[in-house]
Amino acid sequence: MNRLLLLILLLAISAVSSAQDEVIFNEDKRALLYLNNGSELEVSIINWNPELGIKFITIWGQEMFFPIDEISKVKSLSKEGYYSHYVFKEKGIYYSMSAGLITGNNGERNTEINGYTLSFSSGYRFSRLLSIGIGTSVDQFAHQSGERMHPIFLDFRSYILPNNATLVANLQTGYSLAYKNENRGITSAKGGFMFYPSLGMSFGGSATKYSIDLGYKFQQATWSYENQWDTRNSTEFRLGYQRLVLRFGIVL
Repeated sequence: MNRLLLLILLLAISAVSSAQDEVIFNEDKRALLYLNNGSELEVSIINWNPELGIKFITIWGQEMFFPIDEISKVKSLSKEGYYSHYVFKEKGIYYSMSAGLITGNNGERNTEINGYTLSFSSGYRFSRLLSIGIGTSVDQFAHQSGERMHPIFLDFRSYILPNNATLVANLQTGYSLAYKNENRGITSAKGGFMFYPSLGMSFGGSATKYSIDLGYKFQQATWSYENQWDTRNSTEFRLGYQRLVLRFGIVL
């Protein structure tokens, strides 16, 4: 009898162990994976890591893992619609390029004449909420004028929500270089402090993100213009630009 009980106990332990090891296809997490190579795979999702990939069970019971960069999209089979899987590199090096419109103002100089800005920056993303980098740009505050500046700045970024589309706050601050342009009558130039906060949207379902934002650029500069009637003298303008900037960008 004791041997029979021991045998039953061993069989029960073996059955429990087998049940624990058994891979179960969960109907509530059924999904269709669309892979970058064009193939499709019906699975039950076990775990979804937005930075690494998806762990799943196939319909024939095999447990597998696919890296996130091999998956183009995921369709839920338990409800309508597509999963919008969060793809964002929260740590690591980033590169950013942007182009923007510097709006004109109602001042006495270059009245309502728009300008443009082109910039590039690179840095390290410590988390979704904190990225720090350095960058440079070309700022033309009035189109076809000689008042062109080259800021060298620190770049701070914060992505507010862990979504593919989220608010992003950006602050660039540093010092801008200015150069004389005798063809435009500028005999000497001096740059100054630059401060540029902005707020906008970041979006994109892949590692490459796109952005649009609105900011306000503060820039100090001094320009000396040649006197047209007396070339021995010049007129000096000490300026504090305050311009609204609409910017479009891409972040890698």
